[in-house]
Amino acid sequence: MCFKYCLPLFFCLGNVLGASPDWPKSCPDIVTRERWGARTAAAVDYALIPIKFAVIHHTVTPECSNEDSCSQILKSIQNFHMDTLEFQDIGYNFLVGGDGRIYEGASWHKVGAHTRGYNSRSLGLAFIGNFSDKLPNPTQLKAAKDFLQCAVELGELDRNYQMFGARQVSATESPGAKLFSELRKWPNFSRSP
Repeated sequence: MCFKYCLPLFFCLGNVLGASPDWPKSCPDIVTRERWGARTAAAVDYALIPIKFAVIHHTVTPECSNEDSCSQILKSIQNFHMDTLEFQDIGYNFLVGGDGRIYEGASWHKVGAHTRGYNSRSLGLAFIGNFSDKLPNPTQLKAAKDFLQCAVELGELDRNYQMFGARQVSATESPGAKLFSELRKWPNFSRSP
């Protein structure tokens, strides 16, 4: 039983600590919660893996181009989610910075607070920035694609997962018109979630 649920965590910790030679090559650099200065979650709910859906968002914040600026934005998002919206933690499972790094949010196999009705059965991935009128940079797009493949290889996302924009299942403009148009070309995009 532990193998199914603990193996992805072992790979994740191994990559962070530089100890696992089996970490999939598709996995981009993941900035841990500790590294970006996250607060401790008020509570944690766990999701059963593999997850069947990936929901893509944008943060509608300024963009960031290095770990310091991305970390400051993540702290601001987490504070807003916890203090104003009264979430247990930052709502997204992971976020993609303009520097091409993936930032750990609520994290692997945890229930986020990003898409009502889908939180317990989806991985919420948010692009840092506002992508209504422009696309994320090529490095950011590649990091997101690599991360989704990594999640499949780790067993976090089902091999046949469906990906969609938050706007398809919620009254929001997220992930922005330009990014949404791009996502429609990606593998696993679902027109009808």
